[in-house]
Amino acid sequence: SFPTIGNNDLPAHNSVPDIGWYSSMLQVFEPAIKRGPGVTVPANFREIFMYGGYYSANVADKFTVISLNTNLFSASVKDRTSQHGYAVSHLQWLNDTLNAFPSTARALIIGHHPPTLSLYNLYAKTIAKNFWRLEHFEKFREIFRRHHMKIMGMFFGHEHQDTVVVERTSEVEMGSFTLPSVSPIYSGQPSYGIAVIKETKDGKKIKDFFTFHTWLDYYTRLKKEPKFFTYQSLGEIFQLDELTHEACTAKFKTLLTSQMR
Repeated sequence: SFPTIGNNDLPAHNSVPDIGWYSSMLQVFEPAIKRGPGVTVPANFREIFMYGGYYSANVADKFTVISLNTNLFSASVKDRTSQHGYAVSHLQWLNDTLNAFPSTARALIIGHHPPTLSLYNLYAKTIAKNFWRLEHFEKFREIFRRHHMKIMGMFFGHEHQDTVVVERTSEVEMGSFTLPSVSPIYSGQPSYGIAVIKETKDGKKIKDFFTFHTWLDYYTRLKKEPKFFTYQSLGEIFQLDELTHEACTAKFKTLLTSQMR
C-alpha cells in the first residue's frame, strides 16, 4: 500500500509538522510501502520523508508511485512562513523526480488535498475556495504541463466523494480523480475505489475506476454483516475505453458542447 498524509493526520490540525513527527510516521509508512512484491524505494527515501513527508516508490519496471504531502500546499495551514519553504522544496523535488524519468516511464501521483476548487463550496453556491495556495498550484500546473506525458493519472482524497475534475489551460488539460471515503462523513456512505491499470504499447494507462459502497443501515438498522457493492464504473458512465487525461478531456468537451446547444 502507498499511504499519503492528510490534514487530519497532523499533530495539530492544518499545521506544519517537525522532523520528530515525520520520524514517527516513517515507522508506520515504511513497512506498508515496502510490503508490496517487487516494490523498491530510492536510496534517499528516508531522508526525503523525514524532511517533508513525501516519497516515491518503484512498483514495477518504469512505473512509479509519487506520494505528495499536500498539507505543504494547503491554503488552510496557518503557519504560511514555515509552510512556504517546505512547499518550494517539495515542488522542486517533484520536478526533479519526473525529470529523471525516461520518456517511456509512467508515474501515478497521489495526495490528500486535490489541486482543485472545493466542490462543497460550488454545491453550496458560496464563494469558490481553492484547496491549494495559488502560488503552489500554479507551479504544480507548470510541472504537470512539462511532464504530463509521464503522468498516467492523479488520485486525491479530502472531499469524501468520488469526482473527476479537469483543469483547463491554454496548453494542456490537467485531470485528476478524487476518491470516496470509508468514513461516513458529510452524509455520505462508506465507499472506496479501485483503479484498473493496463499495459499498452505507449506504457501503463488507467483503464477504469470502480467505486464500491455499502449502506449504514446494514450495521445500524438491519444488524447485518457489512457488504460492499459495485456502485459505478467511470469507464461505463462516460463510455470510455481508458481514463487518460486526453480521453476524459475530450469526453467532457463533448458533454459541455451538447449541454450548451
